[in-house]
Amino acid sequence: MEDKIEELFEYRKIPFLLSRVKKKERKPLKKKLISLQKDIYKLDSYLESNWDLKEKKLDKHWNRIYKTLAKLGFNENESDDLCKHIRKYQLHETQLRAHKMPTRLSEEYYYYYKSCDVRLIRVIIDAYTKDDKISLELSDWRYFDLITEINDDVEDIFEDQKTINGNLFNIMIYERGLEATVKVFYEKLTEFYNAASKKFLMTNDQDKLSLMKWTAINYYETAELLKKNERLIRKKPFLNNKGLYQYIA
Repeated sequence: MEDKIEELFEYRKIPFLLSRVKKKERKPLKKKLISLQKDIYKLDSYLESNWDLKEKKLDKHWNRIYKTLAKLGFNENESDDLCKHIRKYQLHETQLRAHKMPTRLSEEYYYYYKSCDVRLIRVIIDAYTKDDKISLELSDWRYFDLITEINDDVEDIFEDQKTINGNLFNIMIYERGLEATVKVFYEKLTEFYNAASKKFLMTNDQDKLSLMKWTAINYYETAELLKKNERLIRKKPFLNNKGLYQYIA
């Protein structure tokens, strides 16, 4: 699991943010952030593996998250506030069991909440960065996060068919067909990339220019991945008797 978290952190530029934290605080902070991400992944794994969810088991996962946040210096009220978006995304996942699909929501809204874990990590790092070493605001990452979340869904399409998973790309293909879904996703990718370009158009700030460069790289990589997996999907049928599909078929 740690390798998966390291890959996530690298992909979402967490080391870049950690580099702005005081040197003596970086390693212990990163260690605690990895523990927090593990806790979130364990909660996610429970949601993906069990159709009938038990409140006691959910509470156990949430208690673990709160304990790790306490080690990071946040009290219960602060943790409640920090976790609001994770609870919102958990709601989206649990609503699959009531046949409320994410396709009823706008793509931007859904992927905003799907990036809740990475956004939480950034908020915590921001709390540890007391000076003006970084000019990026948390809101500057919005379109980078939306594009990378789309990338995750497109990348994981085949493995996510085997779990109870809110992979919007998967579910939209199931409901609307491959061609219509690819069109929607390509249009959304382009919309998010254009919005980021407009946001940073007049900036000379090096941090913001770096973020725009990373956003562009991920946009083009995701667009290529979309084409690649479209071809693969045409050759590989859906696993209708496994994962979420055995419940919604």
